[in-house]
Amino acid sequence: MVNKNLTGYFWYAMGEIVLVVLGILIALQINNWNEERIEQNQIREYALSLIGDLQRDLQMLMPVNGQIQDLIDRSRAMAEYMRGKEIDEISNIDLFIYSRSPSYRPFEWNRAALDQLKSSGALRQIKDQSLVRKISEYDALTKHLDQDYTNDENNIREAVSVMLEIVDMNYPGSMQLPEVWNDIAEVSQLPPEFYDSAEYRELKSTDLSLLTEDLGNVKHAVNHFIEIGHALEPRTEHEIPRLRALAYEIDELIKAEYTP
Repeated sequence: MVNKNLTGYFWYAMGEIVLVVLGILIALQINNWNEERIEQNQIREYALSLIGDLQRDLQMLMPVNGQIQDLIDRSRAMAEYMRGKEIDEISNIDLFIYSRSPSYRPFEWNRAALDQLKSSGALRQIKDQSLVRKISEYDALTKHLDQDYTNDENNIREAVSVMLEIVDMNYPGSMQLPEVWNDIAEVSQLPPEFYDSAEYRELKSTDLSLLTEDLGNVKHAVNHFIEIGHALEPRTEHEIPRLRALAYEIDELIKAEYTP
């Protein structure tokens, strides 16, 4: 009888232990599910915020891309202008206009959501690996463009420094020159409407002389400016278009994954 009672108590105790263990396991699983749900909700919030940041990036890129294309057009126009000319055929005012304000504004990326995804570790928790790869590529390309900007600015400063040695910039009222390059897709010379402007005619009537009579020095300075255009071509032909494409692809993948 005693052995029978002990056996009963043993199995009763084992049953209690099993129930406790099962209760703990279930509680842990529920907790894990809750944590994963909270984590996925946070990832969803970051991802949807990223859409807004990408849209703002694309808006920011529009004028920057236009400024870069303007510099490329002007460098090509300068090359065409210089082709076959002797020193006495080169106008100081024309070189002044071609080389005026050769810069573009820095990129201003909206990185809040992307930085949150990275710093929180949420990027590693995104289930769609294609989305993760595209976000990472977008991040890397923005940093690459920032480095490009630094390199471009260094090249532009060098080109301006050399140009200042041959072009007299001392035109009164030059800052009021019209922006003749806007909305011009292809330029092989200064556009006719600029030659007809009162500002150009006034400056031309009192044109200044080049600071050198050496054609080689002029070509050396012009080559620096033309090289800027060559260096900038990858921005408008490859890098910025690729960035735009990535932004649209990321937008579509996030909406497919995180919107009803």
